[in-house]
Amino acid sequence: MTTDPTAAPVAATATPTEDRAATVRVAFWNTWLLAPRLWTTGPRLPGLDGWFAPDVEERAPLVGQALAGRFDVAALSECFERSEQDAVARGWPEATLVAGPRARRPRLTGSGLATLVGPDVQLVRTAQHGYRSGGDLRDSDTFATKGAQFVAVRVHPDLPPVEVISTHLFAGGDLLPVPGSEDATRHHAARMRQVDELVAFAEREHDPASPLLIVGDFNVQARDPDPSLPDPADRYRDLATRLGRLQVTDVWADHGVGRGPTCTFASPDELPPDPDEPDQVLDEAEAEAEATAPRSRKERIDYLWLSVPDGLAVEVERPRRWAFSGRPARGGPAGSLSDHLALSVTLHLRA
Repeated sequence: MTTDPTAAPVAATATPTEDRAATVRVAFWNTWLLAPRLWTTGPRLPGLDGWFAPDVEERAPLVGQALAGRFDVAALSECFERSEQDAVARGWPEATLVAGPRARRPRLTGSGLATLVGPDVQLVRTAQHGYRSGGDLRDSDTFATKGAQFVAVRVHPDLPPVEVISTHLFAGGDLLPVPGSEDATRHHAARMRQVDELVAFAEREHDPASPLLIVGDFNVQARDPDPSLPDPADRYRDLATRLGRLQVTDVWADHGVGRGPTCTFASPDELPPDPDEPDQVLDEAEAEAEATAPRSRKERIDYLWLSVPDGLAVEVERPRRWAFSGRPARGGPAGSLSDHLALSVTLHLRA
């Protein structure tokens, strides 16, 4: 556990009023900034430019610029190398970068977690946890230090800090085509062991007086098409039940419009821009399209889970998805800046 001795006083975005109210904007984004280096500050792996993810050096500063000023806390995943984290931070120089768990042997890469804390809130506490659970040598995830990152920020001097825990769970497979490598049941079991660690970590760090957001790429589809499942929602329910120990609920399920897929888009038509904010996706159009094509390959695997303490009133604005299309570099095949959409929610707090 660490604290930030250089944190500045709470500033304007917290909007303190006589009745002790404040607003905080939180986002999570799998940025797909994956371009391994031979060592931390060394060259890229030779001959593999673009093999892991496209245009990483071009996209990294654009990620920071896209987030700048829009959120108070922006938790990122797949921002693996320190060089990419620094490039993202340069795109939003007013923010404070908090890096997640670093690589530790025998893992070759870090967690990919990094959180940007904007200048209008006060960073008061951080902590991190590296998962002991995971897959095996059949899984590319085995080489990453999967884990969770805790950040607490103060948005008003008379309100408890807002806590954000981010994670990116095990996906599985995608390495050696050997028996069991693509076993979805095995993958889910490994993820749920990590979820149990995540819950235990949250129980250690969470202040029950604070609102808590658990955000991340959980690699669990809200409706999984695996034909071996009796119900497509079985794995989602398993995830929700385990997280239920923390008294959290699924923000999109409670407040979102439409099914809210966050990845596996193939065409720009699947990401219509909102005319009021073109960097956002028009959820109403996606919901209408899903009603006519319910077997779409799009997936909802990125989540915001919220717990509200007693004694604090929290108004939850409708969560939104962000594609950040139209930049001079793109990540996803549908033209978005990453292969995942960012998810955000705005919370209005009142004592």
